[in-house]
Amino acid sequence: MEYKIVLYLNQLGQGTFVDQLTAFISLIPFLIVLWALLSFLALFIDRKKGRWVFLAVVLALILHFLISEGLLKHAILAFLPPRTRPWLAHPEEIVAIGKAFTDSSFPSSHMASTLAVLTVFTYFYRKVWPASLIFVLLMAFARLHNGMHYPSDVLAGIILGLLYGWAALKIVRKIKKET
Repeated sequence: MEYKIVLYLNQLGQGTFVDQLTAFISLIPFLIVLWALLSFLALFIDRKKGRWVFLAVVLALILHFLISEGLLKHAILAFLPPRTRPWLAHPEEIVAIGKAFTDSSFPSSHMASTLAVLTVFTYFYRKVWPASLIFVLLMAFARLHNGMHYPSDVLAGIILGLLYGWAALKIVRKIKKET
């Protein structure tokens, strides 16, 4: 079932601007610049909440890298067989679009980092939720369209990202209360 979903989405808009869009928003340098830009804008423009937003984003990303990239991928999941990315598992049917990652597809780090950051921004700036939702849906589509993940990888990334964002907000609220 997951394979059929990825196959359908991989072929949807293939060879059009959709490929360029999904490849671009999946670029790690783009995401780093986007998260940094949003965080610094909050820090320097919003005198009331900006430093808390900045701190929460930094904490959420630290949690993401320590847990998803460190503990999960290189410690816990390292003892299990890696989940082969769709484009590698089905090279005759699924085309890799953008950077062709070859490591385990589970969980989606793109989704985890995206949700971690956008959970923080949506908490502090409630009016951005429509833009956050659109970006999350676009990133989820991109990871499937690009042949990099199965839907369960994306779902796991979403859950982890929400947890990282929530944990960062809890830590920031505790620090804020003590100052």
